Amino acid sequence: MSTEITATSGNLVSIICRTIGREELSQALDSIAEQTYANIEIVLVNSAQQDLSIFDPERYKAVVVNPEKQLSRSQAANAGLDTASGKYLMFLDDDDWIAESHVEILLTAVEISKDCNAAYSSTVKTQADGTGTQYVFDTDYDSLLLMQDNYIPIHSVLFSRGLVEQGCHFDESFDIYEDWDFWLQVSQHTDFIHVDKQTAFYRAGGDSDTATDDDSLRFQPEHPLGKARAQLFSKWKNEWDGDAVNQMLGKAMRFDLLAKVDELANRLNEEIRKGKLLDNEVTNLNRKLTEREALIQDKNEELYQIQLELKAVILDRDQKLQQIQLELEAVIQDKNEKLYQSQLELEAVIQDKNEKLYQSQLKLNEIENTLKHKSDIEKHLNVHVQQLETELNRVFGSATWRVMGPIRRLGRIFSGSASIENKQSEISEDSEDTGEMAEPPPNTENPATESEKSAYDKKAMQTLDEFLASNERLGFVSESAPSISIVLVFYNQAHLSLLCLQSLLEHSDVPIELIIVNNASSDKSDKLLAKIDNATIIRNDENIGFVKAVNQGVEEAHSDYILLLNNDAVVHQHALSSSLTSISNDAGIGAVGGKIVLTDGSLQEAGCIIWQDGSCLGYGRGDDPSFGAYMFERDVDYCSGAFLLFRRSDFEELSGFDLDYAPAYYEESDFCIRMQKKGLRIVYNPLAEITHYEFASSGGISGASALQKERQAILCDKHGDWLGNQFVSDPKAITSARIANRYPNVLVIDDRVPHPSLGSGYPRAAYLLNALNNLNLNITFYPLQFPVDDWSETYRSLDKGIEVILHKGHLGLQSFLESRKGFFQYIIVSRVHNMSIFKELMEAEETLVGNAKIIYDAEALTASREIMRKKLNQQLISEQEQTELFANEIEKAATADVVIAVSKKESETYREHGVENIRVLGHTLQSSPGDKEFSAREGILFVGALRDEGSPNVDSILWFIVNVLPLIEKEILDINLYIVGEKGAQSLASIEKTNVSFLGRLENLKEIYNNCRVFIAPTRFAAGIPHKVHEATAMGIPSVTTPLLAEQLDWQHEKELLVGETPGCFAEQCVRLYRDESLWRSVQYAALEGVTKDCSADQFQQELKSLFD
Repeated sequence: MSTEITATSGNLVSIICRTIGREELSQALDSIAEQTYANIEIVLVNSAQQDLSIFDPERYKAVVVNPEKQLSRSQAANAGLDTASGKYLMFLDDDDWIAESHVEILLTAVEISKDCNAAYSSTVKTQADGTGTQYVFDTDYDSLLLMQDNYIPIHSVLFSRGLVEQGCHFDESFDIYEDWDFWLQVSQHTDFIHVDKQTAFYRAGGDSDTATDDDSLRFQPEHPLGKARAQLFSKWKNEWDGDAVNQMLGKAMRFDLLAKVDELANRLNEEIRKGKLLDNEVTNLNRKLTEREALIQDKNEELYQIQLELKAVILDRDQKLQQIQLELEAVIQDKNEKLYQSQLELEAVIQDKNEKLYQSQLKLNEIENTLKHKSDIEKHLNVHVQQLETELNRVFGSATWRVMGPIRRLGRIFSGSASIENKQSEISEDSEDTGEMAEPPPNTENPATESEKSAYDKKAMQTLDEFLASNERLGFVSESAPSISIVLVFYNQAHLSLLCLQSLLEHSDVPIELIIVNNASSDKSDKLLAKIDNATIIRNDENIGFVKAVNQGVEEAHSDYILLLNNDAVVHQHALSSSLTSISNDAGIGAVGGKIVLTDGSLQEAGCIIWQDGSCLGYGRGDDPSFGAYMFERDVDYCSGAFLLFRRSDFEELSGFDLDYAPAYYEESDFCIRMQKKGLRIVYNPLAEITHYEFASSGGISGASALQKERQAILCDKHGDWLGNQFVSDPKAITSARIANRYPNVLVIDDRVPHPSLGSGYPRAAYLLNALNNLNLNITFYPLQFPVDDWSETYRSLDKGIEVILHKGHLGLQSFLESRKGFFQYIIVSRVHNMSIFKELMEAEETLVGNAKIIYDAEALTASREIMRKKLNQQLISEQEQTELFANEIEKAATADVVIAVSKKESETYREHGVENIRVLGHTLQSSPGDKEFSAREGILFVGALRDEGSPNVDSILWFIVNVLPLIEKEILDINLYIVGEKGAQSLASIEKTNVSFLGRLENLKEIYNNCRVFIAPTRFAAGIPHKVHEATAMGIPSVTTPLLAEQLDWQHEKELLVGETPGCFAEQCVRLYRDESLWRSVQYAALEGVTKDCSADQFQQELKSLFD
C-alpha cells in the first residue's frame, strides 16, 4: 500500500463522539477540527445528559444528540450511528484524541483497497495527564487473534457505512467489550487494513471497564471482566467452526505461554532484588532461568514451524513445554520458601530491636514532655509579664495617668489585686454621679486632659483649614436603598465634624444615607456643609437642641435603621456592619450601642448602668478598652447616643425622643427604657467602636449640670416602676448591674480558650461553653493554664456573648475570685489538674466562692489512663499505687457539689468510689457525611493533637507507623497515611516516609474527611470518650480502633467499627476496610446510627440544662 496516495474523493466522514461531559472533550474536539481532511461531520452524543455549552459545540458545527435518558456506551454508539450521515464512519471517545492526518491516512487506505472496508492505525497509550508511555497497540490484523481478544482501540478504526447497512450494530446487552463484539461483526463482512502509523492516542485512567493491570482478572468467572468475556464467547460460539477455534487456541497457547514466562521472569527478578543474602544462589538461578528461557524460545519457534507443517504434533509439544514450566515453577517455589524463611528471621530481629528502641523512646518522651510542659508555662508567663510591662509603660507615658489615683489603681492591677469593680469604685468615690456624665463635676480632671484635647483640637482645626482651602469635596454616594440612615446634629465644632465625616467615608462598609441637622452653627460649619455631596442637610435658624434636632432628622430618613452619631465621634472599621448584623439578626434587639473610646485611648464606656435613683454610670470609664470585661456582647440598661442604632419603626412607634427632655440629657435613657418596656433588649456590641472627643457635641447648652438633675427627676417620675427593679447605686454592685438580664452568673475554668482544632477534649469544651451561653445564663470563661490568646481567634471559637478573662492565669485566679466574691451562682471547673488548683484556693479561704454551686467537669478519669500508660511502658505499679491514684482523683471530685462524667462507664467508676451526685454529659455532633463514594476516596487518616511527648496520641501514631504501617504496605503498595494535628513532639521529627504526610493543625477538616477512606484510632491508653472517632464517623469515614476505644464507645467489632489489638490484627482490619466496599458501607451506616444515638444535641442540651434547674 503506497502511503503517497491521498484521499481525493471528498466523501463525508462522520466522527461519532460519545461524551459524559469530561473536561478532556475539548482536546478531542480540537483534534477533529485540526484534521488535514476537511469533509468531516461531528456527531456529539451527550450520553450522560450533561451541560455541554461550556465546550461550545456550535464552534465545531457538531450535531448534538441529546437523549431523553442517560445512555449506556452501546446505546450511545448506536445513537451516533443512527444520526451520522457520512459514507465513512469512525468513533472518538471524549477522553481520547487523534493526530491531524488520522482521517486522511485511513480514508486513503480504504479507498485504494478493493477488498477491505475498514482500516485502523497504531495507537499510543498515554498517562491520564496525556504524557506518552512505551506501550503501543500495533498488532497486525489477524481474525484468529480477534477471536481471542480485542486489540483494536475503538477510535483507531475508520469503516464504511455499508457495514452498518449490512447489519453491524452495537449489541446493547453488553456493558463491557461492546467494541470487541462490534469488530467481530465487522470481521464477518470484511478484513481490516492495519496502517502502521501512530495517529491515535488512548488515555489510560478513564472510565473504561476493561482497563486492568492484572490480566488474570479477565478469566475469573466472578469478576465483571470474566463475566463479560463469557457473555461474548456464548454469543459467538455458534458462529465459529472447530477449525477456527483450534487455530485460535493454538495462537492463544503460544501467546499465553510467553506471557507466563515473562511473568515468572519478572517475579524472579523481584525476589533476587529482595534477597541480598542469597545473591550467589539467585545468580545461578538466573543463569538457569536464562537457559530455560532460551530453550523455551527454541521450542516455541520449533512449535510454530511444526504447527504450520503438522497440527497433530502440537499436543506432544505442548506437553513438553508444560513439563518445562513445572520444573521452572518448582525451582522458583523452592527459592521463594528459602527467601521467605530468611525474611521471617530478619523481621523477627528487626521487631525485637524496634520494641527495645520504642520503649527507650517512650521513657525519653516522658522526660521531654515534662520539660516541654514547664517550658510552655514559662513561655505564657513571659508573654503575660511582657504585656503587663508594656501596659505599665503606656500608662506611665500618658499625661492622663500621671495623677496619683490612676497610678495607685494600676499598681493594684500589676500586683494582681485590682479589679474592674475596684477601679469603678475609685471613679465613683472620686467623682459625683451626674446623670449621663455629660460633663465632669468641678475639680475633677477628665480622662482625656485639657492639654491633650487642646493638641487634638489644634490638629483637627489645621485639617479643617487645609480642607476648606482645597478643591476636595466629601463625596458620599447617593444610595437608592440605604441600609442605615445616619443622623448627625451639628452645633459648631466644624473641625471635629470634618473628622467624623471623613471616618464615615473611610469606614462605611454598608450603604448609608447621611442626614445632617445644623442647629444654627456660628463657626465654619456652613463652609464645611457646602463641600458635602449627596447628604440631606437641614438648616435651622436657631439652636433647637439635640432632642428636637434628632426627631427632625429621623423624619427625613428612608432606611429601616437609624444610627445616632455624635459629630465629635470618629467611626472605626466594621462599626456599622457589625452593629447592623447584631440588630438585623435578632428581632428581640431594640437598639445596639458600641464601645466608646476617648482620644487618649482610655475607655469612656462599654454600655451604661441605670441605678435605682435614675443616675447613670458608664461601665469601665477610664479603663483599658481591651480588657476582657469589655470584649463580649451583653444586654445593658442603655447605650449612649454618641453611637446608637435602632429601627426607624420602633422610633416612630414610640413617637421619637420625648420632648419633655428637650433640649437635651436623659433622652437616650428614657428611649432605651421605653424600648425595654416594649419587650426589646438594648445590646452592647464591642466590635462597634468609636473614638469620642466627649462634650464637644453638648450643643452649647449652659448650666448642663443643673439641667441633668432636672432631667433625672423627670426620668424617675416617668419610669419609677421600672427603676424600682434596678440596683441601688453602689460601687460593689457594678459587676452585677452591668448586665441587664439578671440571669444567674456562671464561671467556667479550663486550661485555655478551647479552639476545636486543638483536639484533646477542646472540641467538647467549646461546644459546652457555647451551649451554656444558649441557656438563660451569663457565662464567664477563665483560661487557667494558658491565659494568652488573640481576641479575634477567641471569638471565632466562642460565642460573642461569653466573657473571657485573658492574661491572668494561675497567678491571677485568687485575686479574680476575690474581686467577684458573691457574683457567681455556679462555678464549673474542668479537668483534674485545674480542680486541684481550685481546691487549694478554696481550702485556703473558705469564703472565696461564697455560696456558689461547684460543678466538676471531669473530662476524663485520668487515673485509669495513667495506670494503662505505666503498664504499657512496662513500668511497675503496685495495687496500692493504683488505689492511691484513684483515691487522689476521687478526693478532688468530692469537693464538688456535682461531678460530670463523659461516659456511663466512668460515672459507674465514680459511684464505686463513693461519689453519688454524678451526671453523664458526653459529646454532641451533627452527622454530615461527605459526598464522595468508596471508590473516589484514598488513604488512611489520623486526627489528634501531637504536641506532648508520651501523650496517648503521640504514642498511638508512633506505634502505628513503626509496627502496623509496614504490614499494610505489603498488601496495599500505594497506601498513603495522612496525619492532622499540631505536631510538636520531637519523636515525630525523625519520621521521613514519602507516604506519610503531616498536615498540621487544620481549622476545617471536612475536605480531608471526605477524601480519605479509612480512619484509624490506634490508642493504647486513654480515658474519657474518644471524640475523634465520633467526629470521623459523623463525617462519614469508618474507623479501625483498639479494643480500648471500642469498649469506651460501647461499639461492636464489624458493626460500628473494626477492632485490632496486635499490629498484625490492626493491619488486617485496615486492609479489609480499605478493600471491601460492602463492609465499608455496612460499617459506615451502623456507625452513623451510633453517633445519632450517642451524640444527640437535644439530649446534651437537656442534661446540661438540668444542672441549673
